[in-house]
Amino acid sequence: MTKPTPQDAAPRGRTQLIILHRLAAALLGSYAFTWGFTALGVAALVALGVDFHEAETALLLLAFLVFLGLFLWAFAATQLTRVWAVLGGGALCMTAAAMGWQQLLLS
Repeated sequence: MTKPTPQDAAPRGRTQLIILHRLAAALLGSYAFTWGFTALGVAALVALGVDFHEAETALLLLAFLVFLGLFLWAFAATQLTRVWAVLGGGALCMTAAAMGWQQLLLS
């Protein structure tokens, strides 16, 4: 077995950073996207006349599958910037839409 050289350390450190970045995207980005999806879905179903608790239960059951799919996609995608753009942008848009819709429903 040969002794590792300084040239071997750089790619390993970069690989570890990429893995940590993907893990952060998978956990934080998927959670934020799923939260926005759930909030928007509940607001939409309540606007359509579904009872709040029924809408909440249905969307929380669906949220597990959405989170799982996004979590796996964050590791499978080839471009990490696309992962962050979809997860972060989707989370922001859906959360803002849900907040606006909730304000309309409450007024």
